[in-house]
Amino acid sequence: MYQYAATRNAAFASAEPAHRWTFNARRRVNGGLAVVGETLYADTFGGDVLAIDRRSGRVLWHAHVPRTSMTAPIVADGLVVVGTGTNDVLTKTGSKLVWGVPGGDEIAAFDAGTGRPRWTFKTVGEDMPSPALVHVNGRDVLVFANGDDHVRALDVQTGRLLWSKGVDGVATMASAAVLGDTVYVLAGPSAAMHRPDHVYAVRASDGAFRWTAPYGNADSSPAAGNGDVYVQDAQIVTGPPTANAMNDVYAIDAMTGHLRWARNSAVGFFTGIGTNEQAIASMLDRGTLFESLPAARRFVAYEATQGRVLWSIATDAAVKMSAVAMNGRLYVGDTAGVLYTIDEGDGRVLSRRRFGAPFSCSPPVLVGSTLYVADDTTIYALPIQ
Repeated sequence: MYQYAATRNAAFASAEPAHRWTFNARRRVNGGLAVVGETLYADTFGGDVLAIDRRSGRVLWHAHVPRTSMTAPIVADGLVVVGTGTNDVLTKTGSKLVWGVPGGDEIAAFDAGTGRPRWTFKTVGEDMPSPALVHVNGRDVLVFANGDDHVRALDVQTGRLLWSKGVDGVATMASAAVLGDTVYVLAGPSAAMHRPDHVYAVRASDGAFRWTAPYGNADSSPAAGNGDVYVQDAQIVTGPPTANAMNDVYAIDAMTGHLRWARNSAVGFFTGIGTNEQAIASMLDRGTLFESLPAARRFVAYEATQGRVLWSIATDAAVKMSAVAMNGRLYVGDTAGVLYTIDEGDGRVLSRRRFGAPFSCSPPVLVGSTLYVADDTTIYALPIQ
């Protein structure tokens, strides 16, 4: 799934030697990376679906979808599943918003070993958010919200629709999260429609809503753990043109949808550098919630149960990706192209390395001593030592 699991910390211990390589995908990589065994999977704005040997950077196979793809590839049951979509508005009325293009978008599955197409599921709206992968009644199921006001479940092996439920708004880039048999999705209208985005807690087996809560942002994937769901939103506030935006962070009881705590950022401004996302997915590790606050250009560690700020650092530019953490160190990149290594306990910046392009919303994956990360069109394998 997006960043592997609900905590969003895609970091995996391994004793293997570090790898170093660079691969130019030639089109922007904004979706998450997936690492399974010795293969790294990625997709691009050009509709490329790539399987790459993660030790050497050599392309193992290359497939194609008809439009932009920016999901984190889902790898299950011998398949790689991606979605297509852009942020075009297909329908907008006073009560309905659909993101998509004429002809619709699709969820597409490919053979993980060869790249051969296996199945396609067509939708009216865009399919940019990554699904959650859930095991239901003896089979693997994909649950996702998308751009046409629905949350759906598909059988992974066949692409067959299992159920579909309407929601009040679109999921633009907010990938689903799962705890047990409950999937958490975010959907909402545009700000001009004057209704808040909502978190939906959905039963994976049949799509029944367990609760909804008016928090979060349809661009920002929820994180979950410690019995809570963590979401972030973005809002425009009154102020001068260069300081008119802020982010809020919410912790919500995963069972009931009741608000546990809320924190807001200082007032700053949003930019479209790297990506237009204004609210960023959280990452949870060892009882600490790590959040980028892009409006204020700060990266913050919260004590997860009460929301107390443990430390806060300024970054050169907005961070628009989730971080990863292992062995007490955090790794994250900003839209000035700076890759940071940060002490997880006290927020000290241990190293800074500048790259040639902004780091966007494609988050890194850490395997042993190798960090895999995308920087615009380039995918890197970097030794963290």
